[in-house]
Amino acid sequence: MTPAFHTKYRSPSGSAAVPEIHDHSAAVRSSGIISAFAEKPGKVFLLYGERPIFQLSLHMAAHTMAGGNALAVVDGCNRFDVHALSRFARMRKIDPDEFLRRIFISRGFTCYQMEQAITHKLPSFLSGIRSQTAMIFGLLDTFYDEQASLREVRQILQRVLVSFRDMKAAGHSLLLVCLERTVAPPERNQLFTTLRNGMDRVYKLKFDEQGALRLLLESRQPPVPLLTKGEPPYG
Repeated sequence: MTPAFHTKYRSPSGSAAVPEIHDHSAAVRSSGIISAFAEKPGKVFLLYGERPIFQLSLHMAAHTMAGGNALAVVDGCNRFDVHALSRFARMRKIDPDEFLRRIFISRGFTCYQMEQAITHKLPSFLSGIRSQTAMIFGLLDTFYDEQASLREVRQILQRVLVSFRDMKAAGHSLLLVCLERTVAPPERNQLFTTLRNGMDRVYKLKFDEQGALRLLLESRQPPVPLLTKGEPPYG
């Protein structure tokens, strides 16, 4: 079953247990990635590292939506917190319900669902809501499941990367967000290397020796050539 995008979120009535979106700009210069992502459309960024990447990405999502833009999210790790966005809206005296109507979320629980959501649903959906921006949480989380063979998930990842390239060419900006992980069997760690090599920019959020968060621009090299449609995937 292909996951669909939906928006049925309403602002929670109370503020208890609602996580705040902290602006880490003093420590990690988050304004740098926010401004870079907001520049001219047509880019694919990767943000990975420590768990606060999710707060930082929510902060980026909120800034995108605060300008009146719609946002599509594909969530493969159940980390996108709409309650935090509601709090962001209330703090800025924006109608939370109106604010949340600008976000559309599709959740994937298998690598097959993630592929369908990204390669088949996302491009047309972005055009339908007249949005140029999408975020993808935990793309590889489902790819690490050994129920799908390594050969198969490699092929799926190549098709997803080709789709990223096509969406970038169409003027869409994509932010991928994932934790830094080492998985078993070790061969599956190659998936992250493949993903990383297909990005326009790679940012890493890490703790320094003093325990402060730092945001590092690890790479802004042109992405490696990807397979074009019709070429056989490796594996």
